Amino acid sequence: MKSAKRLFFIFTLSVAAVLPAVAGESPFGWIYTADVQPPGSQQFQQWMDVQRTQTRGQYNHAMLRTELEFGITPKYQTSIYLNSRILRSNQNLTDGTSGGPKTDIPAGFDTTMPFKMTRLESVSWENLYQIANPLVDPIGLALYFEPKWGPRAKELEFKLILQNNFLDDRLIWATNLVTAFEKNNRGDAIERSTELDLLTGVSYRFANNWAAGAELRNHREFVGHGYNTPAHSAWFVGPNLHYATKGWWLTAAWRQQLKWATGFTDDQRQVIQNGRIFGDEHSLNQFIVKVGVPF
Repeated sequence: MKSAKRLFFIFTLSVAAVLPAVAGESPFGWIYTADVQPPGSQQFQQWMDVQRTQTRGQYNHAMLRTELEFGITPKYQTSIYLNSRILRSNQNLTDGTSGGPKTDIPAGFDTTMPFKMTRLESVSWENLYQIANPLVDPIGLALYFEPKWGPRAKELEFKLILQNNFLDDRLIWATNLVTAFEKNNRGDAIERSTELDLLTGVSYRFANNWAAGAELRNHREFVGHGYNTPAHSAWFVGPNLHYATKGWWLTAAWRQQLKWATGFTDDQRQVIQNGRIFGDEHSLNQFIVKVGVPF
């Protein structure tokens, strides 16, 4: 845990040190706001989203997202993402074998051994349409749609984005209601699932260029495409920190799984320990660093 935080801190400082001074910003780690890019503007973003630690052994999963974002109209922006990941798993499951979320271990692999994987995962197309502007309307409102294509997984994700600004826009409160329909190839089997997420958080600009706050997430997963067969529910909370200069911004956030997990099926209940759900579902900690450079 200490080594992960140290690595996260070093990466954050390293990125900040080499960035050019060019504006644009996203003060939350995992929560979207209802703001949109001005028409004709572009922005480059790089994300590193790391899940770490289960009940034992080692589990590290880094999702890397490289994004080009384009402002199309005063109400609409779009982005293209290239998604890749790096995974290391070693005897982290409760029975002492290697596995965990997103491992996709191939058939015939000896799961008593460490498992490593690095691969290009998918391409995403993000679309965000602003219905109400949080800077001038009583509450900001936006709709979000993102299809994702990959050789092993496909996903359709939808977001309802709410935002309210206070104290001359120094305090931002944002909430996302998210649902996603997933189709994953697991060897010879095809797994379909539906996710439902509620994310809410605040960010307060406490000094020039600096903002900090907190984010809460409730994640619910369902078997198949639909909401009739619940699988589990899990809760996460943690802080965020944001820094923006004239021409670039950086956001870092961390969230930890709370002891509030619920399993709705026998196999999900079996991977809950001390109130948290692990197995192929979640880790204890999650970190994210996002860098944005408009151009």
